Amino acid sequence: MEKNCVIVVVDEEKDSRRHVAETLQTAGYSVYEVENGVSALQAVRTYTPDIVLLDLALTTADPDRLIKTLTHKYPDIEIVVTTRQREIPDAVRRFEAGDYLGKPVDAEELLSLIRRLKVRLQFYRQFQWIGRDEKLVEVMEKVLQIAPTQIQVLLTGESGTGKDVAARAIHYYSPRRKGPFIPVNCGALAEGVLESELFGHERGAFTGATGRRQGYFEQADRGTIFLDELAEMPLSTQVKLLRVLEQQEFLRVGGTQPVRTDVRIVAATHRDLHDEMRNGRFRSDLYFRLNAVSIHLPTLRERRQDIPRLVRHFALEAARKHKVAFAGFTDETLALMEAANWPGNIRELRNTVETLVVTSQGEKVRVEDLPLSVYTPPSFNRSLPVTLNRNREDLEREMLYKILWEIRTSLDELPDRVVAALHGYTPRSLPERFVIPEEGSVQIQPIEPSSGVEGQGNPKSMDVWEKEAIRHALERRHGHREKAARDLGIGERTLYRKIKKYGLENFPETER
Repeated sequence: MEKNCVIVVVDEEKDSRRHVAETLQTAGYSVYEVENGVSALQAVRTYTPDIVLLDLALTTADPDRLIKTLTHKYPDIEIVVTTRQREIPDAVRRFEAGDYLGKPVDAEELLSLIRRLKVRLQFYRQFQWIGRDEKLVEVMEKVLQIAPTQIQVLLTGESGTGKDVAARAIHYYSPRRKGPFIPVNCGALAEGVLESELFGHERGAFTGATGRRQGYFEQADRGTIFLDELAEMPLSTQVKLLRVLEQQEFLRVGGTQPVRTDVRIVAATHRDLHDEMRNGRFRSDLYFRLNAVSIHLPTLRERRQDIPRLVRHFALEAARKHKVAFAGFTDETLALMEAANWPGNIRELRNTVETLVVTSQGEKVRVEDLPLSVYTPPSFNRSLPVTLNRNREDLEREMLYKILWEIRTSLDELPDRVVAALHGYTPRSLPERFVIPEEGSVQIQPIEPSSGVEGQGNPKSMDVWEKEAIRHALERRHGHREKAARDLGIGERTLYRKIKKYGLENFPETER
């Protein structure tokens, strides 16, 4: 009997709902039936289900909106859409709703899907493996497939893609699970130190070796050793590692007696080992021994559709960790984060989201709140011509990225725009796309230079002009900050920070 899996079934058709519920209950699942969108949200809040089966033919609620709400508020829940449509429902594409089943629902097909989802959920929760992209699911399935074997594994992928998580998962699902798991960063240790750490040493092997010491290969006996940054391993150490792979034995540093060990090796690198072999920095015989099974971890750029889900997951995680209220992200912000390159991948995204949550002060994160690094991918150059042999999706993403870049640029150049409006000229540094509002649309009164400044032609400092522009906007709008921000062409949160910066917090608000 299957246990510890809670499922909510949302379907207005009583017979269909009963059929699905009874099939799942017979298999041992905890099932709750609801017939409309309101009840569905209540059930999710009350029972915290693992899986929601949602019929797209709901008439009492907008299925699209319901799926969006569920995926945004509860990113860890698996959503299965049931439908009489023959093609993949648009809702599945738009909101990464997950899997879908045709109606009438076949009992065997339903149970097979739920079993797969249960394994996936266990994997996701055990290892914080967040995402629904096909590439990531393929990695998970391959990990589960090879974990029970004794075969050596080579993990490849950029830094921050989760190679260490995959290594731990291989160990967790293997017969060696109860044995030790020892991670070693080969790039963090000097050549002599690495060899001693891996294989141990005998007394007197070198200065300071006052006694015998076990290395990681002895400590990891009947377990798994994870060699991260494998390409950084010196050639002399690679020779000794090859002996472990071929003979399951090694010599301690300074030793003469072979030491037997029963260890599974999982190795990882972000480098191209073929290039390393061509340049003489990595042994080909070692490569072929380690590369019995190769698993490539995709970058965030390769699975962009997972980024909004990851952002929401990390945001909830950070809010709980730091015990702060968090209002979420604007749609524009999420769009830009999805379009960004994230060279540091998951590690960079998690750190960025955590910082944004902590500094959000309970308000939604806007585009202007994002760090500059999100806007400046290493290869981004707006003057380059568009490459024609690219698919439509890539071109649309680049276009979106450029639009969002323009938004950020306009915010950075706000002080120049304020000065231009006050003086009645357009600075040469301003791009042509900026148009100073005509008289009557945004009425900013000219301000005479203060008496403390010599000469009519000497402008005030940028901060003084900005402060006076904000004060005039607040006066004109009778203290109404939202309207003042709109007049100034900036976000309300940006205005709040400027108000605090210039000591305008006590400005009276008389307009409602």
